[in-house]
Amino acid sequence: MSDLKLYVGEKNISSWSMRAWAALTHKGVPFEEMPLALKGDKDRARRRAVSPTGKVPVLHHKGMAIPDSLAIIEYLEENFPAPQHPALWPKDAAERAHARWLAAAMHSGFMGMREGMSFNTCFLKTRPAPTAAALTDAAELLGLLEVALSKKRAGSGPYLFGAFGAADAMYAPAAVRLIAYEVPAGASPLAHAYLREVVAAPAVKPWMDAARALPPAETY
Repeated sequence: MSDLKLYVGEKNISSWSMRAWAALTHKGVPFEEMPLALKGDKDRARRRAVSPTGKVPVLHHKGMAIPDSLAIIEYLEENFPAPQHPALWPKDAAERAHARWLAAAMHSGFMGMREGMSFNTCFLKTRPAPTAAALTDAAELLGLLEVALSKKRAGSGPYLFGAFGAADAMYAPAAVRLIAYEVPAGASPLAHAYLREVVAAPAVKPWMDAARALPPAETY
């Protein structure tokens, strides 16, 4: 049994859990997945029992509880560094700075898209129409991805900075949303191709397969 335990919500509901799970899976470090149902936990009692913020994901390791996907990513990079484990941030300083601010932008922004293209609705057979605010956010997000991908070194790999990393894990749920809601490519052809690559990434696809196998959740 691993001393790393990652508490996650339902795979077709908890987009934040997906980010931490993908990062940990990419690292290749053995961990125990601890499912925690968000349905029926409106008062967050289940989550507060394991997480100081009352939210998931939360990583338990060596007597510590580390909540928040981005904090978990940083913890993994510090405690399971390259070359023994795949890196989550680019080696190049300029690329690393770019990857970090993209991850931070995802962490703190795009609320219109999160609310108007809810993650759980992506797995419904019939989805509600996206809101205008969601589509505005989607266009902005695609633009940020397009710029990053256009600067990528030729032959470096299909992800934002070549190899799969933290920025890709952070944007994977957004890719699910944009694909499910069939947001048009517009002026972002590289970004649209990237969306397909990231949801099919080895660190992401198992989560998606499990999410699709669950009963759809219209509400939770």
